[in-house]
Amino acid sequence: MGSDTPITRPVYLTPQALSQWIPALRRERKMYKFYQTPEWKALRVRVLQANHGECEDCRCKSPSVITPAVTVHHDKEVDRFPELALSTFWIDAKGRKHQQLFALCNNCHNKRHDRYFDGHKREDEEPLTPERW
Repeated sequence: MGSDTPITRPVYLTPQALSQWIPALRRERKMYKFYQTPEWKALRVRVLQANHGECEDCRCKSPSVITPAVTVHHDKEVDRFPELALSTFWIDAKGRKHQQLFALCNNCHNKRHDRYFDGHKREDEEPLTPERW
């Protein structure tokens, strides 16, 4: 499955370097190496802190229910757009700026990816603040 040549991490994770390194990691089933980089870890913390540790999707549904964010979701998936893996925004063909990274709870992250568990979408997240009515 893998090659004999080890995948070397680029010194600088520029968009150009990421567009070569991430597909190589993917082929070797070693994507975890990207998520262990200091660059990703620092960016992940910044995104979570910028959202006060709250799930952005839950907050949009109901500002009275605050669910803890535990993951950072890439709008443009890393597999298809590796050059955007460390970007907070992306620009579309019309020059419009879009958010690339979202702080999400597990449930909302699974919904974004259409992941199902036991035939149902996962609904087991406990909000930080329950509704009071």
